[in-house]
Amino acid sequence: MDISKRAAETQLLADYHQHAHEIPLEPVGLLWHFTRIGHVLLLGEVARLFGTTETALVAMQWLYRVFMALGVTLCIVLSSRLVVLFRPNKPDSIWWAGYFLGAVFYIASDSYRGLQGHLLSEPPAFVILALFAVMLVRAVERRSLAVGAFAGCLLFLVFFIRIDATLPGIIFATVLLAALIMSRKFDAVPSIISAGLVSLFLYLVYAWWFFPLVNLQTLANFSSAAKELFPGPPAMSLYSIAVAGGLLWVGACAAVPMWRDPLVRFAMVWLGLALLPMMIDSLNWRAVQARMGFDIVLPLLVLCGEGWSLILRNFIKQRKIRPLLIALGSVMVLAFVPYSLIQQETRNLVINHLPSEIHKYLFPSLLKNAAIAPVSPYQDSRLGLLVRPLSERRTFEYSKMRALGDYLYVPERPAYLLWPGTKVLHLVQLDDYVGLIRFFGKKYPENADIFLTKLPNKDKTIPCTARAPTMLEPLVFCSTLVYSDLQVLRKNNIPLYILGVDGYPLPDMPQLKLEVLLSQPPFVLYGIAE
Repeated sequence: MDISKRAAETQLLADYHQHAHEIPLEPVGLLWHFTRIGHVLLLGEVARLFGTTETALVAMQWLYRVFMALGVTLCIVLSSRLVVLFRPNKPDSIWWAGYFLGAVFYIASDSYRGLQGHLLSEPPAFVILALFAVMLVRAVERRSLAVGAFAGCLLFLVFFIRIDATLPGIIFATVLLAALIMSRKFDAVPSIISAGLVSLFLYLVYAWWFFPLVNLQTLANFSSAAKELFPGPPAMSLYSIAVAGGLLWVGACAAVPMWRDPLVRFAMVWLGLALLPMMIDSLNWRAVQARMGFDIVLPLLVLCGEGWSLILRNFIKQRKIRPLLIALGSVMVLAFVPYSLIQQETRNLVINHLPSEIHKYLFPSLLKNAAIAPVSPYQDSRLGLLVRPLSERRTFEYSKMRALGDYLYVPERPAYLLWPGTKVLHLVQLDDYVGLIRFFGKKYPENADIFLTKLPNKDKTIPCTARAPTMLEPLVFCSTLVYSDLQVLRKNNIPLYILGVDGYPLPDMPQLKLEVLLSQPPFVLYGIAE
């Protein structure tokens, strides 16, 4: 949220151009945000319109909910156009009913709730990716170079919003091109080529203007380094991929017997290629979260809709009730059996009956520690077997963070805030919550550039007092404090505040007697007692 505040109050994009050669080419900080710069600027425009207020945050949430709903609608539109492209008959009422069921089941999935409830880069990328696919199919239907060029612009827009989402668009275009060539529809090929050429031209201009931030070597190094920064056991990553598809998997499995149908075969190849990069990342010990698999929803929804259409058609026309009962029963089990019901039993089974060599593939804690972490003290009450872990769920307490910000940001008074930067395995990191405090804080001057407004410091090797409060940033955030830092603060009569959060250890600091200044459960703001 802090970066969206900068986008609203400063010339963020111009700063990136000006300082492009000075930005460290590492998959953190400034470069990480630049790979999602379209998403950042979009949130910044909302903050510019409503101000850095709770109203702006609510407006952002509703905007992203609209994006997800529109994305699902576009997926159904895409499916209807693919039917026209691959089949001689147009969709009938049973077909529409099957796709409606598939869309409803996806909306009921935990992965959908996770995307539409959080301010992530995936929802805008999802809706633009779906629109790109629709327009590319329309270009093929009309044999139109102009529509193909527009689709190319949309593919570049996907790149601008979230660089990672470009590959799924390229995969779709490649599979569609291969299908057209195999069906000898050569007159439609130029439409896809025009889309590719336009998107390539826009990328080259963009890469030149912001060189070297998005050149191919930087992106390759970025992807490689991300594996080292975000390691994860393969089993957890593969489970996250399953969570990303949610209840769509049931209908998709029902469509497998129709693999000879050209549309189903097209969607299966598309899904397989879309899964491939995430599968490779998972098997190479890179952490994959459920939200990262948003792009598999497009082919999965096609397969799911086809599967449910087949089930409904067999039930209505041939009175086959068994496939319908099996499918509905599977949906009920996946949707309503609590994950916590089997979590402990599965854990005990793995620990007690599987060889210890296999444990590292299943438990994230073994990647950092030599022992398996204890069971989370927090009972996961979420219904469903395909649910995101607690560490991927964020419920931002806007009003509480606003209250903390109001207390901390006093005009003409510098201060330091010590916050828990240590990651707790089963809980979310606090970076975004700390960013919210800054979101509600002092307005940046228009001429403030990205190097003067650093994100909260988590590097424990840098002393807390290495950064001094300024008129631009009167509140300094740090996550560790040593005795020499405390002496500097006392000497300069600068107040120190400590942020405590239920479930998290207090920040690293000397033994101090603390007093509660403000309580906004689960957050507590402490001061040093006199």
